[in-house]
Amino acid sequence: MEQKKERTYYEILDIKATAPLNEIEQAYRKSKSLYDGDSMALYSLYSPEERAEKLKQLEDIRQVLTDPMKKKSYDEYLGRLSMALPVSKAAAPNPAARDAFDEYNEAGAFRDRISFKKKLAIMDAKDPMICERYRILYTRLEQISTRSSMKSFAVTSAIKGEGKTATSLNLTWLMASEFGRKVLLIESDFRSPSISSSYLNMGRLNGLVDVLNGEADIRSAINRFEDTRLYLLPARTSVKNSSMLIDSQGMKNVLERAKSEFDYVIVDSPPILPLVDMNILSRMVDGLLLVVKAGATPKDLVRKAVNSLPTRNISGVVLNGADDNHMKKYYY
Repeated sequence: MEQKKERTYYEILDIKATAPLNEIEQAYRKSKSLYDGDSMALYSLYSPEERAEKLKQLEDIRQVLTDPMKKKSYDEYLGRLSMALPVSKAAAPNPAARDAFDEYNEAGAFRDRISFKKKLAIMDAKDPMICERYRILYTRLEQISTRSSMKSFAVTSAIKGEGKTATSLNLTWLMASEFGRKVLLIESDFRSPSISSSYLNMGRLNGLVDVLNGEADIRSAINRFEDTRLYLLPARTSVKNSSMLIDSQGMKNVLERAKSEFDYVIVDSPPILPLVDMNILSRMVDGLLLVVKAGATPKDLVRKAVNSLPTRNISGVVLNGADDNHMKKYYY
């Protein structure tokens, strides 16, 4: 697994290096509000010690970027660092090591070009708080992974329409594009494959359904988002016998091989109720992320969904769509 690249002060505040003083101050205050208790969902994720450390880091960043001399020294440091990176032995590509899931053909083009029908929320630079909250979610996931050697996580919900697919896409995009993780997103909601139908423009590549039916090899079904380390194994088509496909040796083989080739495997999964699919899938992955839509999902349904699964596998709950002046749209 690659070492995580340390984020610069500009990346932490989500501003450009050329940002004027007033923009730096505004970004500092916005980031500070995430940890000082005003934003209750983020506030609850951190211990008092962690919040104090975050706030001290932000204050140190502010002092550097608002002092012309300190800012100049810091920019010079970044310049020297960027010049040193290309000659780093760790950064040099190994021509002998070929990615088992590299889907470029001899001409260097994708076998199946995939693109988003519209930008993900995390791609919208107008709201840096969305990115910050996904960073927090990823950081928590990595802590769990490091502590318990967990690599595969199923993202699910009690019922449909709670935002599990949007969470899966935004999370994996951040993990791959910002943190450099090699991530495979698997679409396993076979009855309602919304990644294939609603989020992406895709060509005629095979899908997970074809692989599990023995009609295609897994290499022909996995593709990569251009210029990222995010890979996709789409369902490609909907099926009625979803539980039979999930409860198969083929599905177990796909997950095991994926875990051996990728840093993380995120499974966009079917809802827990009323299908049996998630109960089966929960035994194949290392952990579960339960997405709950604030103000929409009845508590008794959430409780029933949780009680139907092995509680030891539930790694966390993502509260989606909470209404708050500071958080705007997403809560974690």
